[in-house]
Amino acid sequence: MRNLLKILVASFAIAASAPADAQYTFTQPGQPQQPGQQLQIWNNVARVNLGVGFYNSGWYNCYYGWYGTTCGSGSYTDYIPFMVGPQVDFALGGMNNISVGFTVAMGTISTTWTSGSCLGGVCSQSASVTMWEPTVDYVAKFGPPTQDTVGRFRVGGGMYIGPNSNIGGAFRIGGGASFFNANRFGIGLDIVLEGGGFNGQWVGGLQLLASPEFHF
Repeated sequence: MRNLLKILVASFAIAASAPADAQYTFTQPGQPQQPGQQLQIWNNVARVNLGVGFYNSGWYNCYYGWYGTTCGSGSYTDYIPFMVGPQVDFALGGMNNISVGFTVAMGTISTTWTSGSCLGGVCSQSASVTMWEPTVDYVAKFGPPTQDTVGRFRVGGGMYIGPNSNIGGAFRIGGGASFFNANRFGIGLDIVLEGGGFNGQWVGGLQLLASPEFHF
């Protein structure tokens, strides 16, 4: 009879504590649980990339015909566009994500080369160019979605769409991080290297990007 009474008392104590336990939810490791605290996990990210690109290549010379049908040697061409565009990371499970985006690059191509036909032996030319680049990347994210800062590595490809509907493509690789990742809104920083071709000529460049992020 005494043992039965002890069991009943213990059962009543467990039942009474259940509603209180229901007020607690899981938190990050090492942090105490707080009554009524709810932890929302955001697995996907939508962002607007803003930044600048640094490109150089001989295709600009050939494309605009500044050297006729061939690219001249001893020339220097640069393209430093402002870059803007949306991008969305979709979680595939664990650290794996697929990232789909679209970037618009707007800037001026500047070229200088040496030639006896130009004043002072130095020739120059410039033109405003807008490039469109849809991209698809695999993104590996390092850290749980409940972590405030999460690093990422990306590798993928992009398609160049230039003036007169000329097209090309590039291989992409880069890294970055999301800050305030555990919140609904955050900030992202990325560095992306690109290498590929456009209009039959090599293109190489670097993108420096900052982005407001929406986590969902």
